[in-house]
Amino acid sequence: MTRIVFLVGPTAVGKSALAQALAEEDGGAILSLDAMQVYQGLDIGTGKPTAAERARVPHGGLDLAPWWERFDTARYLAAAAAFLKQEAGRPLYVVGGTGLYFRALTQGLSPAPAAPPALRQELAALPPQTLRERLRRLDPDQPEGFDWNNPRRVQRALEVIEATGRSLRAWQAEQAPPLLPPGSYRAFFLQRERDDLRALIAARVEAMLAAGWAGEVETLLKERGGVALRACPALGYGSLASWIEAGSREQDLPAVGQKIVDETRQYARRQLTWFKREATLESLMIAPGERLRVTVPRLRAAA
Repeated sequence: MTRIVFLVGPTAVGKSALAQALAEEDGGAILSLDAMQVYQGLDIGTGKPTAAERARVPHGGLDLAPWWERFDTARYLAAAAAFLKQEAGRPLYVVGGTGLYFRALTQGLSPAPAAPPALRQELAALPPQTLRERLRRLDPDQPEGFDWNNPRRVQRALEVIEATGRSLRAWQAEQAPPLLPPGSYRAFFLQRERDDLRALIAARVEAMLAAGWAGEVETLLKERGGVALRACPALGYGSLASWIEAGSREQDLPAVGQKIVDETRQYARRQLTWFKREATLESLMIAPGERLRVTVPRLRAAA
């Protein structure tokens, strides 16, 4: 039976580096648990593994769709199932920060149908506040912890109730068995002290900009234009697209970078809130400055 270990947590906590080190040591494979790394072309800004890292360790869950397409959880689960079959027998590390993917893999997926394209386009054009107000009118009894600040979650809940007349909760009550049922995996929630994580997020954004993130965005702009890129849900791409279209003045880039840092910190808080609700997770706190040579044996001992 394949040994499966989840490494989840907020962005910049150190999940990917830890998984890479573990997989290289024991001949394992890595399945990405990141809803933005599924998109082709979104490489630097999503922290996607490098070509060298992928050459050393098989990776799944990457580059599954063009960046301008809508990609849903059902498609992710299908790709994950294929990767599990392909890499059967290897230790598997499932690594990322997308809570919905974690829940779908371990609890199953709701059979709620996709929304009609016209309805989806109508809702996508509305501002987040309007989406929230509309959902509260139609389905006010959302479960505790529902992420009202996540427009994609709110839109999906609206799509389901408007298209079917039933709430997303009702559909979720009928969801199929999970791909990875309880007992088939261990799951670790990686955490850091607040100030340490904030500093790491700032350093991560700075490193991405230094690695040529703006050039990557410029290439994407040539493919589909600014409207499409600003609609892209991956953090930072819309901000960099606007900066490039406004003239790419170097003196303005630090402000753009700080905006991305702030947005990423807000996203990390939402990730923390989500994962703190997952009962199957085992917490692993990483101390400030702790190096992989310390973290790897700690995790191996726990697992």
